[in-house]
Amino acid sequence: MFPSQLNRIFYSYNLLFLFLLFYAGSAYGQGGFSRQKFDSVLLKKTESLRIQGDYENLVRLNKDYLNLAEEKNYKEGIILCYINISNISATIGNYKRGLSYLSLAEKELKKVNSPVLKARLYQEHGQLNGVIGLYKSALDLNSKGLYYLKNISDQEKRQFYLYRLYANRADFLYKANKADSAYIYLQKGKRIDGQGVLLNTLLAKHHLIYTKRKDSTLIYLQKASEKINNTGKVNVQSGFVYLTYGDYYFAEKDYKTALEYYNKGLDNYSKTNRLYNIPGIYESIAKTYRMLNEPQKEEEAMQKYTEEKTALENIQNEAINISIDHMLSDKDEESNGFHKRIYIYVGIIVILSLIVFILLYRHNRALRQKKNEFKSEALSLKSRINDSFDELVGLAKKNDSTFLTRFQEIYPEFCPRLLEINPRLGASEMAFCAMIKLNFTSKEIAEYTFIQHKSVQQKKHRLRKKLNVPTEQELFIFFDSL
Repeated sequence: MFPSQLNRIFYSYNLLFLFLLFYAGSAYGQGGFSRQKFDSVLLKKTESLRIQGDYENLVRLNKDYLNLAEEKNYKEGIILCYINISNISATIGNYKRGLSYLSLAEKELKKVNSPVLKARLYQEHGQLNGVIGLYKSALDLNSKGLYYLKNISDQEKRQFYLYRLYANRADFLYKANKADSAYIYLQKGKRIDGQGVLLNTLLAKHHLIYTKRKDSTLIYLQKASEKINNTGKVNVQSGFVYLTYGDYYFAEKDYKTALEYYNKGLDNYSKTNRLYNIPGIYESIAKTYRMLNEPQKEEEAMQKYTEEKTALENIQNEAINISIDHMLSDKDEESNGFHKRIYIYVGIIVILSLIVFILLYRHNRALRQKKNEFKSEALSLKSRINDSFDELVGLAKKNDSTFLTRFQEIYPEFCPRLLEINPRLGASEMAFCAMIKLNFTSKEIAEYTFIQHKSVQQKKHRLRKKLNVPTEQELFIFFDSL
């Protein structure tokens, strides 16, 4: 599986989308304002601040342009600024703000027919879900982005988007343990742009981890290095290349050279404020010190890894909860629309049934047939419920990362009720509660989550305290009552 660092790489590309997003528009008239001028000036200033790493002013710039777009009632410009601010926020690890601005963009997009912006929105939303570990959701959103590409007539724009959506999809598939499928999408991206830093580094990583062909790894790394050396800029692409070089030399057992590249990557990620990349690189540095037999430095690196990872997990858990709420909200909207249609259909059926009953009241056979149809639907519904339960059990047994998301779709009131009792519960604790509700034994939970039976008992004890469950009451009964 590819390391988490590459998730952030994709964000550095997205700011370049701005110039390609819109056709040159006609002038609005007042003050010489035009769509073309708005987009091109925003691109130039945004790119300048991004290179400097001045994210505070970068957000302020896009908010100023947002105010201008709102003043001129430029809907596409408003959406563009929302997506841009979301991208900046996610780049520096502020996933909560990133999700918030994506929600705003999604709301505005309902008023505009723009396949380009829709493809961009789903691409961004997919990346954010991938970064916080919701890979199934990330793949679904990525598929939506690919769908909207079909409606983009401009071939250049379509290819530009395809390359990045393919790269994103490959990353999510690696995280879902589908390396063969991921490699197919890397090859698709290569046919579009075979010279890019990102693609060559991803291919180098694939050969290093999966094919073990170190000669191919080095060839692709050299291609990527030629590109970053020509720019002379500190950016996230350079950090990813240095990190992969470190992994290459580690595999070659040249630990001193590996350490040099890891430190260069760490310096690069620190300067570009890539919070998501830093824990993993500290872990790699600690492993290298272990191989160099320097226990004190290894311990220092592991301490930094633990600190950075804990800080990142706190941010991710909050983002996961927001993302799950967003998915549940979408389900509620779909459900409300479905219920409205059902009420209409039921009303029509009732009226028709009354007419039929009045005119053909002696035809009891027809009424019995209708009754049997309703019974058949009830049996079908019961079967679907049983299938959903079996699916949940299967996900739990595989310790699948989508278990909690699917559980919330089937039992939408369970987690909100837990959070009413204790708002500080994390995603992992709610998943643990969900397994108990599904009547898993402590032994089964230990087996499927790869922890000791004693640890499961300790977790249950802590949950009792957090949820104020009396010792004499079974946890299963308590959760089942929710």
